[in-house]
Amino acid sequence: MELTHLSACRDALWGLDTHGRVSIRTLSPSCPFGLHWTPLDLNQLGTYLKGSVRLVSVSCGSQNVWAVDSRGTVYFRVGTQPLNPSMMLPAWINIEPPVQPIGVQLVRVQTSPNDRLLWALDNRGSVLVRTGLSEEMPVGTAWELVPGLTVSQLVLSSRTVWVRCANGDLARRYGVSDRNPAGDYWKKIPGQATGLTVTPEDELWAVTLIGGLSRRLTKLLPQTPCRPAPSGSSLSGDDVDDEWELI
Repeated sequence: MELTHLSACRDALWGLDTHGRVSIRTLSPSCPFGLHWTPLDLNQLGTYLKGSVRLVSVSCGSQNVWAVDSRGTVYFRVGTQPLNPSMMLPAWINIEPPVQPIGVQLVRVQTSPNDRLLWALDNRGSVLVRTGLSEEMPVGTAWELVPGLTVSQLVLSSRTVWVRCANGDLARRYGVSDRNPAGDYWKKIPGQATGLTVTPEDELWAVTLIGGLSRRLTKLLPQTPCRPAPSGSSLSGDDVDDEWELI
């Protein structure tokens, strides 16, 4: 089994292989590495499109899982384990993708560890956010374009969004909240990377251009009245208040 993508949550690790098949490794405090991989039955997904489905992206939150297939179709499911307590296969829900031009479709989805945010990328590098997510409406209500950057990768902590641009530059989205899931503006951070990941607590890790591993050190300052934040989709590199630590 050759995995192309991993998505981890507190009690499971989901792996996606080159054929779009999903395997789940159940985790626990007493066995944090898990014991074995369990193949996930994806037959239900084929009923939506009357054919085989090949997933290209999966992302796990604390309770919910999101996925995208090779046609840009989005799926949602409650439950990170292979089977739920009643031993019934959890159902996948087909989510309407955003309206886009012909030839443009979603290729990646990324949920936050607490299930409160869902962001996505399309095959042009455009960024979208799912609005209306709540405990009462975990699938959300609509898609919203987040302009300003052409992105190759995005990662979510429990409270914010980090992205790697097509040229390797890195940026953070400021102003993200439950009431404002799209945030307010992008701000560039120093350095470049070939890959990113972030912890639920917003600790950012990156693979450098020469293959090294770096961790982002962030200093949080008390909130005080200040001038209004830059508007819209601008990308700023000013007032850098944190730095990288080479691991």
